[in-house]
Amino acid sequence: MAAVTLLIYHCFIFSWYVFLTYLLFTVTSKEPPVGVFLYGGQWKYLTVLNVVLQTIFYAVCFVSDLLMPVKGIRLAKCIIFCRDLFFSVLAFPASTHTAVFPLAVLEILNSPHRYPEKKNGLTFLGICSVTYLSWIMWIYFVDGKWVYPFLGLLSPLGFVVFLLGSQALAALIYITGDTLNYVIWGGEEERKKNI
Repeated sequence: MAAVTLLIYHCFIFSWYVFLTYLLFTVTSKEPPVGVFLYGGQWKYLTVLNVVLQTIFYAVCFVSDLLMPVKGIRLAKCIIFCRDLFFSVLAFPASTHTAVFPLAVLEILNSPHRYPEKKNGLTFLGICSVTYLSWIMWIYFVDGKWVYPFLGLLSPLGFVVFLLGSQALAALIYITGDTLNYVIWGGEEERKKNI
């Protein structure tokens, strides 16, 4: 995709996510819907965190597009590195199974991303996943209610299997994104030429 077109695309998507984030945090009701508890606010839901995460990601994309013509500047290289790390480890994996997934696929189709070594990427993804799962468990211990009620239906063994399964699924999604990026944009040397 041409640099100007990509800049416009990222600006548009970033604006859309800013609008969604604004709606998420400004729309209020006098009474919370039945079954919604207050501890953790909206920050307990992965959907809300994902919208904020995607907003930050597309902001970084927009800034990296603006700085792309000045590749020699250290700041530009740092922002491009952050963009690629953010996409590979957080934005793409978090987008799967949600309405934002088509935009994540479009991002892979439109822009090459340099994925970190699998060990490093999977470690960072694991840390982020464990952090969110820890947040969900903390809310349960403090409030006595599960953010996702199906978790309360699981036996202790089922809960452990769920935690391990969610980690394995996140790793599979990361590897899928890396593979898709590789298939579309070629090997490491080719990706370096395109970035």
